[in-house]
Amino acid sequence: MTYEILKVEYERLKEEQVRRIGFRDNLIYVALVAAGAVFSFYFGATGRTYVLLIPPFAISVLGWTYLVNDEKISSIGRYIREKLLPELKSQGFTSEATLGWEAYHRSDVDRVWRKKVQIVVDIAAFCIPSAVALAVFFSKESLGIFGWVLGALEGLAVVLLIGAFIRFADYSRDGSI
Repeated sequence: MTYEILKVEYERLKEEQVRRIGFRDNLIYVALVAAGAVFSFYFGATGRTYVLLIPPFAISVLGWTYLVNDEKISSIGRYIREKLLPELKSQGFTSEATLGWEAYHRSDVDRVWRKKVQIVVDIAAFCIPSAVALAVFFSKESLGIFGWVLGALEGLAVVLLIGAFIRFADYSRDGSI
């Protein structure tokens, strides 16, 4: 590939990465607003027990969408570092400054700590409201078999989402400072 093609590819990838970051980050706000709205509705009157099954489903879908976008954001960065940068270097662009930010921002000593805190925040935003809703739901009497089965399936979805957040976390660092 020529330098111009590589440059255009890099620019397009960064544009997609920026769009995905904005979309991903807004999902946290949507999840919190959804949980708040459902809890407000539930606590506003009696007889609304099944409304508590909305957060586990809705927020799990939002959490999975967040996770998929986060993975694509990381994949774009990895592609730039592992494929695009070596291609540029093979064409004679050997400067250490060539696309240096792609590795530099991943190399500081606090990266792993920040990533671990981010997982806690992600789980708090996407899983804790669902767990609370399910705990309140299961504390009610006369749920019936439908309520127990649906609640159990949603509980499983929340547990799987927690596992996915932990499984797909990227703690790797590039270089050293």
